[in-house]
Amino acid sequence: MFELYKKRELGDNIVDTFTFFKIFGKHFFKIFFIINGVFLLVMGILVYWFLKINFQVVFDNNLGEAKPNYLLNYFNDSYGFLAGFIVLFILIILVLALFNSSYPIVYLKLIEKNKTNDFTLNDVITGFRQNLWKILKFCIGLIFIIVPVLFISIVLMFLLCFVLIGFPLLLIAIPTFFTWVNFCFYSYLTEEMSFFQSINHAYHLVKENFWTTIGTTFLVMIIIQMIQGSITMFLYFIGIFVFFISALGNPNFDVKPFDGSPILLIFISLLFILIFALSNIFSNMMTVNQGIIYYSLGAEDKMSTSEIELIGTDNE
Repeated sequence: MFELYKKRELGDNIVDTFTFFKIFGKHFFKIFFIINGVFLLVMGILVYWFLKINFQVVFDNNLGEAKPNYLLNYFNDSYGFLAGFIVLFILIILVLALFNSSYPIVYLKLIEKNKTNDFTLNDVITGFRQNLWKILKFCIGLIFIIVPVLFISIVLMFLLCFVLIGFPLLLIAIPTFFTWVNFCFYSYLTEEMSFFQSINHAYHLVKENFWTTIGTTFLVMIIIQMIQGSITMFLYFIGIFVFFISALGNPNFDVKPFDGSPILLIFISLLFILIFALSNIFSNMMTVNQGIIYYSLGAEDKMSTSEIELIGTDNE
């Protein structure tokens, strides 16, 4: 059985993150892809539709002979279509962002409650729905309270880079702020705390075992960024290769590069969706790692509570 409440050192935090995915990864990503898959499919169709309609206009044969304000007139005439597309696209991204940011927290909370992953997709959806209002409130607080403070702090540290002291401060501050925000979210969704109580609780958790916590976050961020960057660059190179292959196979490429190339548009849409999905996957992995640290830091309080309950049982 995987123990969430367990005292861990830096290496344990990293090893247990991979152990978590080794034990629960299949179940975790099954639910992840079921929920994300529907929205990603709709997003892919929207991207293909948008590219097909607009790129054909942009690269029309007569574009070179058109009036200077041809494109401006086109976008003015298509204002309703473009506005509708943007609103729908942003709405899908917001729904995915809300779910993916909270999914690891809800999943770990269910594991802590059930002591196993013997729960279903409906349990996850129910947990998400029950916490939806809290998630929205946290996002509002994040945007209007936390982000401005972090922005000012980061700007000041960038200014300090001119006197060199800013570089080491940034290396420490970035994982510190990242962990603090994640701990705030975990505290707010898993504990009976208000928004400001969760901020204070997260601060004390980060401070409790500072160098181990921040060191773990820093190393995992580097590992995940390297893996994600390598995969993304590989996909970009494939995209460039397919683009040039399509160009070589089209004798009229200099005139109408996208004319009669639905395969290329499909590939661009799939590439966009794949990169977006990979970003969410690695973001979920980071959030799980933050959860492993979060429960590790709460292990001492949990064990103290358990010991008190055992004392009460012995007295009976």
